Amino acid sequence: MGESSAAQAAPWETSGENVRYVPLDDLCHYRGRVAEDILSEDGALLLPRGSDIPAILESMPGITKTLRRWNREFIPVQVSSDITEKEFEAVLRAIEPKTRMLDPNLAMRAIHQVEEVYSRISEDGNSREGIETLAREADRLAREVVQTPQILLCLGKVKDSDEYTFIHSLNVALLSGYLASILHPGDEELVKTMTFGGLLHDLGKAKVPPEILNKPGRLTSEEFEVMKTHAIQGMVSAVASGVDDRRILSVVRNHHERWGEDGYPDGLKENRISLFARIAAVADVFDALTAKRVYKDPMRSREAVSMILESSGSSFDGAIVRALLVSVGLYPPGTVVELSDYSVGVVTGVRNKDLLRPQVFLSVDPRGRRPDTPTIIDLSLVGNIFIRRSLDDMGKGVVYRRDET
Repeated sequence: MGESSAAQAAPWETSGENVRYVPLDDLCHYRGRVAEDILSEDGALLLPRGSDIPAILESMPGITKTLRRWNREFIPVQVSSDITEKEFEAVLRAIEPKTRMLDPNLAMRAIHQVEEVYSRISEDGNSREGIETLAREADRLAREVVQTPQILLCLGKVKDSDEYTFIHSLNVALLSGYLASILHPGDEELVKTMTFGGLLHDLGKAKVPPEILNKPGRLTSEEFEVMKTHAIQGMVSAVASGVDDRRILSVVRNHHERWGEDGYPDGLKENRISLFARIAAVADVFDALTAKRVYKDPMRSREAVSMILESSGSSFDGAIVRALLVSVGLYPPGTVVELSDYSVGVVTGVRNKDLLRPQVFLSVDPRGRRPDTPTIIDLSLVGNIFIRRSLDDMGKGVVYRRDET
């Protein structure tokens, strides 16, 4: 488009995929890139195509005055609806007064204690004192779980490959405890058992050689057989460390059993698998699918839920899968969605049991602007707006860093 036609474009006029002609005074409300070269009347390049709008405004604070001198009032912007990690953290801060979030210090203590237990077991085969400390952390976590309605926003992100096992253990503990609270409301003992069992479920991986545990690719059949030993190794280490609760031991030993009898190590099926192991199996697979590993990118939460739904009754107990669906919805918390009015936001939870119409924290309004004030819309209460499509997934809601205390 030439100089004159761009200069005469009306506000919010679009041209092509997600390109908007934005008034200069409104550029500060947009994220995206310049959609075409901006030239002066004598052909000098003022702004190259692809320039990042926020970076331009920060590095060239006088750019709007310069553009006006060349009769520019609108800039073609390829609008970005992406949500940065910083913006997502702002979403969490904004909803925290209304939605209780997990205490990050408690989470970090649990992660560090899991790491300590693994280290001791790797060296000595048991960690009696460490397990006792971890049990106390599990009780504290369990109390938090029953008060935290949007548990997916509290699951930790994995940044480094060597922290995966420890953060995964926390995530499985939180999700297992939460699923238990959905299946059996008010049963605090079950929630405590599942939370502690989740922290211990992969204990046997402390005895798996690191080159197999952290291999950046598909395991050979021989390596997979070694990996599978972690279920029994974990139970042996748990017993050696003083764990005698058969419910927790069943989680450690049998969380890889499958409803249709194709799991390991015992080939159990259906109700022969303990309820505790069946709950942990769903939590374990969901977190594994949505985690980033050295050999795979994370799957979107919505896709992970769909995959588990497809395996309901074959790999997983259907009642537990339904509990997962009720807990997270068809658009799990953290899913970035585009609405029917072309606004964009982050799903923060499900209200009124309407799985198709969750609450959404708006990050981009219908015009492509970043809102000045935080806005949450409950789609179950708004009849004329619906989700058009799922755009992305912020994944886990909290980043637990190894240097945090």
